[in-house]
Amino acid sequence: MRILLLLTILIGFSSCVSKRKYDDMYALWVYTDSEYRLLKNKNQQHDNRLQYLLGVIDRLKRDSAFIDSVCRASLNSSDAEKVRLEAERKRLKDELLSQAGKLKLSANKISELEAMLYRKDSMMRATRNMLQNALLGFKDKGVTVKVIGGKVYISLDERLLFQSGKIDVNPEGRIALVEIANALNSDTTTILTVEGHTDDIPYRGKAFKDNWDISVLRATSVIRLMSTTGGIAPNRFIASGRAEYFPLDNEKTAEARRKNRRIEIIVTPNLDELAALLESE
Repeated sequence: MRILLLLTILIGFSSCVSKRKYDDMYALWVYTDSEYRLLKNKNQQHDNRLQYLLGVIDRLKRDSAFIDSVCRASLNSSDAEKVRLEAERKRLKDELLSQAGKLKLSANKISELEAMLYRKDSMMRATRNMLQNALLGFKDKGVTVKVIGGKVYISLDERLLFQSGKIDVNPEGRIALVEIANALNSDTTTILTVEGHTDDIPYRGKAFKDNWDISVLRATSVIRLMSTTGGIAPNRFIASGRAEYFPLDNEKTAEARRKNRRIEIIVTPNLDELAALLESE
């Protein structure tokens, strides 16, 4: 009966055991060994029984040695796992600190960007106010000044600047452009895009090729005057001809076409400083 109990314990044993279970097995082994010695002294005729018990004892010895080695290996493995987990914990902590530092840097950069954008926007609004004051005398002659998307847009009606079918700026237009140039020289860092716009009626004359030609040449005439007479550095200008493809009014009426024939001067803040900040670490 004891042997069957012992075999049941051995069969059910598939993983590392506790010290108590180990001691119980050891005690069982001692008990079985003692039983063997007792039987040997009492009755030498039970040789088969003794041989069986010897086999059980040998198996117990081997199993005990195996269990001992497994437990030792498990302990060593646990120590190694602790070392690995500690190293992983340290790595994650370092990464968290690193990310926190980057977030702080990003927050500082965002604040700096916001301050820079606010300064740029304030400068554009101040430029708009100066231009509106400078062009008060032209308020009813097709001149508008607006701030859109952080840029100042100055729109000048064709009638103020040019005679029909001409590209040379007329006298009244020259006065208006010089006033604009004086206001724009208050901030020499801005970029000035001069766009020429026509209506959708195809050009039929011989002096120019088409509406593209007229729009570009009118833009360069404005730039030339604002540079030479107005004193604006030429490298601040960009000349652009848009022909009839960016109308203010899509209607096919005389009034709509009149509004579409215009010069637009777009004042853009210099964003090099902003770009440098965005690219910095």
